[in-house]
Amino acid sequence: MTFLAPRLSSFYIAIFFVIGCMMPYWPVWLQHRGMTGVEIGILTAIPVLGKVVFSPLFASLGDKLGERKRLMLLFLASSFFCFALFFVAHSFYALFIISLLYGISWAPLMSFGDNVTLLATRGGNIQYGRLRLWGSISFIVMSFGFGFVLEGRDVGIIYWTILGAIALTFLATLGLPDMRAMPLGRTGRPVRTLLKDRTFQIFMATVACIHGSHALYYGFATLHWRAQDYSDAFIGFLWAEGVVAEVVFFIFGGRIGDRFGAASLLVFAAIACVVRWSVLANDPDVIVLCLVQILHALTFGAMHLGAMNFISRTVSVDFSATAQSLYGASAFGVGAGISLLFVGYFYELFSGGAFFIMTLLGIFGTLCGLVLRQREKCHIPA
Repeated sequence: MTFLAPRLSSFYIAIFFVIGCMMPYWPVWLQHRGMTGVEIGILTAIPVLGKVVFSPLFASLGDKLGERKRLMLLFLASSFFCFALFFVAHSFYALFIISLLYGISWAPLMSFGDNVTLLATRGGNIQYGRLRLWGSISFIVMSFGFGFVLEGRDVGIIYWTILGAIALTFLATLGLPDMRAMPLGRTGRPVRTLLKDRTFQIFMATVACIHGSHALYYGFATLHWRAQDYSDAFIGFLWAEGVVAEVVFFIFGGRIGDRFGAASLLVFAAIACVVRWSVLANDPDVIVLCLVQILHALTFGAMHLGAMNFISRTVSVDFSATAQSLYGASAFGVGAGISLLFVGYFYELFSGGAFFIMTLLGIFGTLCGLVLRQREKCHIPA
């Protein structure tokens, strides 16, 4: 395919402009609208929880129809419209409803995008990690650079930046290859088939624990560092630093995965979570804080690459979109989404000490990962 790598990379660059602004700075916008810590936790959780039901539902529809790109464009248009409604919303209940609608629309996009990438590069010499790292670079540019932009300015700029980034993602998706799989039709039951497989169940539990342990970091790290009088520019640097480490891991992680296996990458990620959140719970000084951010290479990078390798090697092409959506639903929906519902309460009670609670999920993730490693050679039925 002509210019395949740039076309795929452009999608990751655009969608991570959205994520790179929303993840660190959307809680700041919500706080500016008068939301409490508990309300911020709920509002940031709602779009994430949309992945639990709607990402597998829409991805299953994609597998049944054999469609990818046209569904992505439909969901992106809906996401843009829903996010635009935030401009006129001020009460918690209005923000809640719009967050829910936005979350439903946004839920399947990353899973579909990853699936298009894996289908387009299957059997070729283009590595997934080398394409996905452009998304990480985009996140770095946005999270770090926007910290300087936000310094001393009205936080309303956060809303307009995210809305523009969603529009950019729509344009980038237009350039994706129109990858299709053989339609399964009405008789196909990809969700039920995968959910009944014991090895895939353990995989979902593992990634749910690992990524669920990031909830406090995603929802309240920026607010916590602001409360410690760190500048927006330095906070942007901290977010960017973690993703720089993630980029480096994506460059070399393929070799690590080939040597140790997908499940081992998940175990490495879970252990790193325990270490990382234990350190952050003690409000370390600047030097230690900068050093511990490097662990993002493992806590997220190793988890995501391990998950992609696991799906690519054990799930048939016909079920691939559904498998990746179930991964997203487990890690980003059940794990992070449910955790976000509670971390606001814990943060109000314990401030940074709430990171100790996140280490428990890292421990559970380690145990699940070790079980998965014993079953790694099992094949997921197609």
